[in-house]
Amino acid sequence: MLAPLTSSAALALLSPSARVVVASSLPESIQRPEELPWRDVHWPTLLSIASYERAEVQVQRLAQRAPAEAVPAEVHGALQRVCRVASFRSGEMGDAAAAACDALTASNVPALWLKGAALSFRQPAGFGTRDMGDLDILVESAQLSAASAALRASGWRDDGAMTMYDVHHHAAPLVWRSGLRLELHTGLFSAGHPFAGDSASAWLARGEWLPFGDRRVLALTTVWHLVHASIHWAWSHEAEVGTWQYLHDVHRLTAGWTDGDWSALVDSARRVGGSVPVGWALWTAAAIGGLRIPDGVVEVLRGPARNLDGIAEREWVVRALHSPMASPSVRWSRLWWRRAMRGLGDGGERWPWSLGRAGALAERVRVPVKGVVGGLSASPLRRFARGIERWTRHLTRVLGG
Repeated sequence: MLAPLTSSAALALLSPSARVVVASSLPESIQRPEELPWRDVHWPTLLSIASYERAEVQVQRLAQRAPAEAVPAEVHGALQRVCRVASFRSGEMGDAAAAACDALTASNVPALWLKGAALSFRQPAGFGTRDMGDLDILVESAQLSAASAALRASGWRDDGAMTMYDVHHHAAPLVWRSGLRLELHTGLFSAGHPFAGDSASAWLARGEWLPFGDRRVLALTTVWHLVHASIHWAWSHEAEVGTWQYLHDVHRLTAGWTDGDWSALVDSARRVGGSVPVGWALWTAAAIGGLRIPDGVVEVLRGPARNLDGIAEREWVVRALHSPMASPSVRWSRLWWRRAMRGLGDGGERWPWSLGRAGALAERVRVPVKGVVGGLSASPLRRFARGIERWTRHLTRVLGG
């Protein structure tokens, strides 16, 4: 039912505001600002999405290349003010990372830098490459206490809420003097996950040394970085949180790749049992992010096409980037997400929302969908009417093409 999505059809499922934000994640050479729907953008929504995704700097750069008078002056002003803060924050992030690196090196703690920090070490702009929520570092479980002590001695302090992390795959965050956070990981996925080879020692062995000023830091090779980033976004974050960051990073990680690199990606994803989430993540990067992937790579990773995959693809797109057309039901949205994962979390309920204390707490506080449609204070009839309106809008968008 429904043909597989083309890239143009996938982009059409996004709101005009989301399309502009997505375009800002791409390299400037493929952004095509003159082709974006500037006239239909709802500017408060665009600013909200850009802020949530930490994409203000890139959105500002794209807005500066928009056709004349396409972007209101007050929007340019708002972006410029936020970008000044982001520029200061990137400098602070670099200083904090240097302090952490020096502390761990002096204490002889092997450490693997992850996610945004690892990408920054590869880019000329360093920590100005893109904003990030925190610094992520992987250490062996046996080294966790030594790493924490070294960081505290160098100026990092505890953030509190220690008991929230007693079954998590990273320790409670540490905080730098400016409020920046650092998370020490002992694994990359929550306990009980379905992936193989997630020991810290296995991931440390997949790293390579990179320069960081006059220092050397260990980060995943670009192939393993992309495997982790894809599983982290498509699985751990259920393809909803961090979409812009993933689209941004995948272009930078694969710049200059050859067919051999893509073959290595397929082999690495298979080795850890993450072929399906990696395949869906890359499909998204190609469908709405303009990523060029050699023929057959996505198909090999996701597996043979099945009935209803066209609906799954549409649900996958509208759940991203805060679409007003997203499903009103968490259960319905997860039904299609789980179907896309092809049973990866079956057997012991190893789905991301079922793993670890954080997942359990999130489920306990989740408000039933029927209670939020139209607001809890609305009358039952009004909530029902608004629910019908939201379902109609969602299904019209998903089944209409």
